[in-house]
Amino acid sequence: MAYDLIAIDIDGTLLNSRREVSPVTGEALQRAVSAGKRVALCTGRSLNSGRAAAEQVPSSTTLVFHSGALILEHLDGPLLRAVNLPRGLAADLVDFCRRRGHDPLVYEPVPESRYIWFEHPRSANGWRERYLEANADKAFQVDGLDQVLHRDPAQIAVAGRGSSMHELKAELADYGDRIGVILSRSTLVGDYWCMEIVPAGVSKAKALAFLGERYGINAERMIGIGDNFNDLDMIEYAGLGVAMGNAPDDVRRAADLVAPDNDADGVAHVIDTCLL
Repeated sequence: MAYDLIAIDIDGTLLNSRREVSPVTGEALQRAVSAGKRVALCTGRSLNSGRAAAEQVPSSTTLVFHSGALILEHLDGPLLRAVNLPRGLAADLVDFCRRRGHDPLVYEPVPESRYIWFEHPRSANGWRERYLEANADKAFQVDGLDQVLHRDPAQIAVAGRGSSMHELKAELADYGDRIGVILSRSTLVGDYWCMEIVPAGVSKAKALAFLGERYGINAERMIGIGDNFNDLDMIEYAGLGVAMGNAPDDVRRAADLVAPDNDADGVAHVIDTCLL
């Protein structure tokens, strides 16, 4: 099968453990573009958070941020898609999470999505503490999240132990197709999971479908490569679904192919052996 597009997750996939795009991977990406292949980064990060990685790949790379809520043709535009959570629904979801003992984070609307807002914590949460520390320059505490919900936010996030997050996901099923729910296992703190509550119709797989329609490329001619549970739908959607060698067992089992890990230039390996 000939493939025309490769969609690549950022953390744990494109970036090595030093959070760099290695020279080997960078050269492989350039070969793919020179051969006329479409390259897309597909991440749960915001534009603000993912910009540094986007600046390390070919300038023609299509960029999918917030798991598909924001899509750019390339780093300097044009904007292809921007969708946020309706503010009334977001306020209800914040209250829903609070009543179940969780401390939600609220993200500034796309396309800007520079800031994260949070309230004084109700309980200890190792992931939340590490995440807010890592994002101290853009995370701001407010007395009440209602203060920032005068606009439609990009998403809401909560984190907790795996059993707690899976229980919350089951409870959120009552919201039906009004929202999307994306789970990933934390790489910051052991046994923590992160949940992103996103606008309806937002997922990495739906982002690939959007790009396929725009570029005239069907799913069978796409490669999707990632390392975490939030990459599963993209891995399963693409004609060739690839898990990194550093991915959890369940993610590797769902993939058609397991690549070398992110410190062994797994992305470059897939480009050279499957895309070109």
